[in-house]
Amino acid sequence: MAGKQGSTTGNTNAAGVPEQVRQAAETTLAQAKQAVDQYLQQATNLQEKVESSVQAVQAGARDMNRNVLAAAEADINATFEFAQQLVRAKDPQEMVALQQTFLQQQFERVKTQMQEVGGAAARTAADMGAGARPKG
Repeated sequence: MAGKQGSTTGNTNAAGVPEQVRQAAETTLAQAKQAVDQYLQQATNLQEKVESSVQAVQAGARDMNRNVLAAAEADINATFEFAQQLVRAKDPQEMVALQQTFLQQQFERVKTQMQEVGGAAARTAADMGAGARPKG
């Protein structure tokens, strides 16, 4: 009973593990490490994409909030200006003319404001899409 040779593998090491078994275990460990490394890299890439999308949404929300507040301020100022003009009107015809002018200006103002808010939303969506695309 020499004990140093296995019936299936030939040479054994000092611990009594056949060489082919040791090599298979090393190969399996190397493959497992490679798979885990790939998984961690993909998880890191996903985290970066999520962070990029979150930052794009936050920046877009800030832009939209600024646009909405600026629009509200412009509308309020225009309304007060209109009210001052009405108070100073000399006759009903001037009041009607002021009202028509105000309504036309208000329509244009709202149209422009909606375009700005829509543009900010579109930029946010584009930025989110760009953050979700793979780099490379």
